[in-house]
Amino acid sequence: MSCIVRRLSSLALAAAMLAACSHVPVSTMWALRSFDAASVDPAALRAAVRLPESFEPQKGGVTLKIGWWRDGEEKSKHELTLALKETTAPEDVAPLAGEKTAGTRIYAFRVDPADYAAIRARQKEFLEEKARDPGRTHGSFGVGAEACRRGDFPQGPLLTTTYLRTAPSGPYLTVLKNLDMREAATTEKPLDQLVPPCEKFANRAETPMVVNR
Repeated sequence: MSCIVRRLSSLALAAAMLAACSHVPVSTMWALRSFDAASVDPAALRAAVRLPESFEPQKGGVTLKIGWWRDGEEKSKHELTLALKETTAPEDVAPLAGEKTAGTRIYAFRVDPADYAAIRARQKEFLEEKARDPGRTHGSFGVGAEACRRGDFPQGPLLTTTYLRTAPSGPYLTVLKNLDMREAATTEKPLDQLVPPCEKFANRAETPMVVNR
């Protein structure tokens, strides 16, 4: 599920991780009021996810999704979804140190350099379409995350939080805060399908990054 934080400048910012907009802090919406994703450098983008200690992101499960559509044509949205790469670079990890809580792990991600050109092409496409039809063309820019689990579910809430950083010297903004995966489960997609055992997937190529552990 995705939740558009707000329409900002020329391209909207979306947060995606099985959640409703009520999990987006007001401070984040305020901080992003002037964010222009149509011109943001994909090399500067970073995302992060805080998960229960027995959870980890599925291989290729943390994604960046960008797209655009015209009024009345949202079902025909032009979209591009790209898998993000895990990063353990000190400059990406250090700003997350204060977000570590007991019983959790934090994983940081960046755009694969091989995908920079595709993102810039989609940004250019959106701006050209907006110039042809101003006021009727809208965009979305989102981060999604899918997790798996090692062993049984722990007792209590299964809280997850996602973050986004849009500038190299800027802070990580909390996008979705303390979403309980137990509450996100539905009849159509129960908890054991929402967070399946990691053994169902190939071993992750990346090494988990643990902040202040």
